[in-house]
Amino acid sequence: MARIIDPITAQVINNALINAAQEAGLALQLSAFSPNIRERLDFSTAIYDDHARLLAQAEHIPVHLGAMIEGVKFLFEEFDFSKLSSEDVIINNDPYLGGTHLPDISLTAPIFMKNELIGIITNRAHHADVGGTHPGSMPGGEYTLDQEGYVIHPQFLIQKGTWNNDLLKDFLSRVRSPNERKGDLQAQLASIRVGQQNIQKLWNRHGKEQVINILEFLRERSAIGFQEILKELPSEFLVSDTDYLDDDGITEEPINITVTISKHSGNQNLHFDFSKSARQTRGNINAPKAVALAAVYYVIRALVPQTFPTNAGLYEYVNIIMKEGTILDPIRPAGVAGGNVETSQRIVDVILKALSKLLPKKINAANCGSMNNLAIGSDKLNFTYYETIAGGLGAAHGFNGRNATHAAMTNTGNTPIEILETEFPIRIKEYSIRWNSGGEGTWSGGCGIRRAMELLDGPAILSLLSDRRIISPYGLYGGAEGKTGNNFVQRGNEAIKLKSKTTFELQKGDIVVIETPGGGGYGKKVKL
Repeated sequence: MARIIDPITAQVINNALINAAQEAGLALQLSAFSPNIRERLDFSTAIYDDHARLLAQAEHIPVHLGAMIEGVKFLFEEFDFSKLSSEDVIINNDPYLGGTHLPDISLTAPIFMKNELIGIITNRAHHADVGGTHPGSMPGGEYTLDQEGYVIHPQFLIQKGTWNNDLLKDFLSRVRSPNERKGDLQAQLASIRVGQQNIQKLWNRHGKEQVINILEFLRERSAIGFQEILKELPSEFLVSDTDYLDDDGITEEPINITVTISKHSGNQNLHFDFSKSARQTRGNINAPKAVALAAVYYVIRALVPQTFPTNAGLYEYVNIIMKEGTILDPIRPAGVAGGNVETSQRIVDVILKALSKLLPKKINAANCGSMNNLAIGSDKLNFTYYETIAGGLGAAHGFNGRNATHAAMTNTGNTPIEILETEFPIRIKEYSIRWNSGGEGTWSGGCGIRRAMELLDGPAILSLLSDRRIISPYGLYGGAEGKTGNNFVQRGNEAIKLKSKTTFELQKGDIVVIETPGGGGYGKKVKL
């Protein structure tokens, strides 16, 4: 007998799933201790079904959300979720076992109704420090995974209601600001419980049979949404392109990210092949496999009309190929702190660059191409400040790029000045739009940001992970490149230029200046 689906009820249930993820995120935000989670909103939440297939996600951080799809699949294979307790919570941050980089800690838990597994909830939050050699656990340079911070292999944080105190004690003894770390973990747990309750309410309200039928319908709808992309592409094609990271923080050689995108006639699969990308690097810009998957998923989601829901059906016909030992599939213990934040951006850039040959009016020029990460901290002064800084967006056909906006794989805010100056020995000297940094064109790229901050007490360690300091964000169809960014420290009358990926010892009174890149222009500039 054919299913009869009421479209209004289907929309109600889809919205309820999204709201469950959003409310779980709100609980995390309102409970969090650290400004990075509470103010910058550096976290994500998502809901999965009883087979670890994505049902819904909140509009949070793309690099989290896409990578979490793979992370939950990995945990589903390692743990028998049907035999877990409703109180059980799994913790993980291992980049080689479903994670991305060490500061991103995930909590994952089953959702039961009458002892039957009906779903899975997970969240991921960027902790301002997880130990390692440098405050902020985001050093730029040659570091192995264990040097970057504390590695948590997938295990129970809570089992049958009992906390894993051995793990918690060891973790808190190895990190800076342990009370903040514990508070953020408790906030993540609160988020999990809110999500579990809301999904249980949804099933109670609509009944098992109706919910299951509608979930299948929503997956089919999303798969149709993916087909909407294919309708705009040739029935058979192969396009390739390459973009570059400036360097790995050790050598001065540019690092290539290469993609070949193809489709065969009569086949609805879309193939993304990254196997010709650079070998894994000494510097810690290597990206675990889940990061490349997240970048592809982001582009697919951006191209599919918003009327189609975000769930597993959207990615059913996507095939992603990577080669072990390359920068996008590194071998342990290669450092990965920068892969999640910088390499992920370049993956998006190169995918869009390749697709621009087929979809010229749908694809924008390069965004700023960097999350412009910085961490300032001191063990002596007992503080760790971390944030990413926005840049300019690339222009597109019919649109100028936005100024001062987080792009692509990030979706956080910048730390409010009042919070930053209240909680850390830092004073903001300047926070402004970097005018004329966007590439010119028929439509101009957006401008980046200039942010200058003075260290009021010291010494402290500055860690930088940034890019597009040498190689400019590209323009499209005659549009000019966006301006590259700059990092330097003003010490008295001396301006000390810093590499894109480095660590540096700050003194009291030093002013750290970050100038972020602009976006590329689109189309030739019309001369009047």
